[in-house]
Amino acid sequence: MKTLPLVGCLLLSMMRAQTVPPPAAAPPPPQQAPASPNAPEMNTHEETAASFKSHVNLVMVPVVARNVHGVAVGNLAKENFQLFDKGKPQEITRFSVEKTDSKPPIGTNATPGMPPSAEEGNGHPMVVPERFVAYLFDDVHLAPGDLSRIREAAERHLALLKPTDRAAIFTMSGTPTLDFTDDQARLRDALLRLRPNIMARVGAMTGGDTLTFGSLDAIKNVVQHMAGAPGQRTVVVVSPGFFTIDPLFFPEKTEILDLAIRASVIISGLDARGLYTDPALDVSRPGGGRLGSSLMRESMRSDILAEMAAGTGGTFFQNSNDYDEGFKRLAATPEYVYLLGFTPQNLKNDGSFHALRVTVKPPGDLTLQARRGYYAPKRSEDPEETARQEIEAALYSREELQELPIELHTQFFKANPQSAKLTALVRLNLKQFKYRKADGRNNNVVTLVIGIFDRDGHYLQGVKKTLELRLKDETLASRLGQPAGIRSTFDVAPGAYLVRLVVRDAEGQLMSATNGAVQIPY
Repeated sequence: MKTLPLVGCLLLSMMRAQTVPPPAAAPPPPQQAPASPNAPEMNTHEETAASFKSHVNLVMVPVVARNVHGVAVGNLAKENFQLFDKGKPQEITRFSVEKTDSKPPIGTNATPGMPPSAEEGNGHPMVVPERFVAYLFDDVHLAPGDLSRIREAAERHLALLKPTDRAAIFTMSGTPTLDFTDDQARLRDALLRLRPNIMARVGAMTGGDTLTFGSLDAIKNVVQHMAGAPGQRTVVVVSPGFFTIDPLFFPEKTEILDLAIRASVIISGLDARGLYTDPALDVSRPGGGRLGSSLMRESMRSDILAEMAAGTGGTFFQNSNDYDEGFKRLAATPEYVYLLGFTPQNLKNDGSFHALRVTVKPPGDLTLQARRGYYAPKRSEDPEETARQEIEAALYSREELQELPIELHTQFFKANPQSAKLTALVRLNLKQFKYRKADGRNNNVVTLVIGIFDRDGHYLQGVKKTLELRLKDETLASRLGQPAGIRSTFDVAPGAYLVRLVVRDAEGQLMSATNGAVQIPY
């Protein structure tokens, strides 16, 4: 079988330093006309996107179960969980267990008869980033003395990065920032440039909703940026906290949780005040020795950190001056995270709050950490947009999915010392796909997305292809016994690259994803 001609379109824009704008939603596919006897059996389109069925109101609830020793356990099944929405039991329709331990390096994926890629020529797998940790420092609310101690602990912590780790430095005020890197000198420099934002602190002392909304926006922007990291994703918020008890802020917090859960981003929080004591407990002062209201008030400031951690499977570290231990705990993700999904029945789009509760059966000595609730949408989501987000999320992941029979092979050719052609060959065993019979043909629409990332996990370029299938019975039975090949070529400079492939079909609603790595010598 001949290789299909090269066609493709740009999927995403170049990743910018601060945010990663999502790609524009593709237009809905045109209605297929009845196939004529001579109609082509396979068409490849550059812009037409497949339409996937999806649960519009699907609610995802991350859950971490820990034993009496505080260790996350991963031996629970779907049947062990019970989920309640406003006290009413819900059917768990989506269930998965994410194991966050390190994956082995990406290995060889050479195609017989094709020139080997660089990682195959030297016999050593290429080391690619696996874990991305963004450190968000609250230079708006942090006291100068606390910031100094935090900075020193962060520098010691970042000096222990593994070769497969990448770290980024962000601040609530927006400056300074440093995108993901493993360059120790640049990380130290970014930490040394951290300063209290005096003007913002004046605003913090005088109160105001604008400052709180700005802080929530900073967290949301980092979570959105993390969605473009092809691996484990953790945001560590280093802050004394800020007040979000006003219902005015509830939708903003829910939006952050939804974004983080959808992008598999874990948010952890470090209370930068350390061990906090209430001045009212000073017995040497008149009226001292009683628990003052300031202790309760200061405790409420950190609720936002605890809520973000509980809702995404993260960790909240507080009431301790051992910042070294705090950074160590927060940067390490729980080994197991359960994802429970359910579709609320008769959900009213009124924006009301729905309290969630998760239990396990039989009851034991496990401690559960789960999302506390969600807000009902004020309008129905677009199924097309939901499907696009699912494909995009898979592209930016490192998880291997094997629901469809696919293969990815890579090679490169250096045209000159400054440039090279990187080719990705996708092989699809179309005979094993699911089809819908209509007009005497076997119909399906298959969407392929290929993304190229650099050694620090930054998205560089990609293509999206839609394969429209109208196969005759004899073709499906005979000619497609051999995999169909789809080739895409990218212009790149010498360097190390991660190639990510995502394939999804419309009829079976299945998805596969795999990784490849290429080292092009200078």
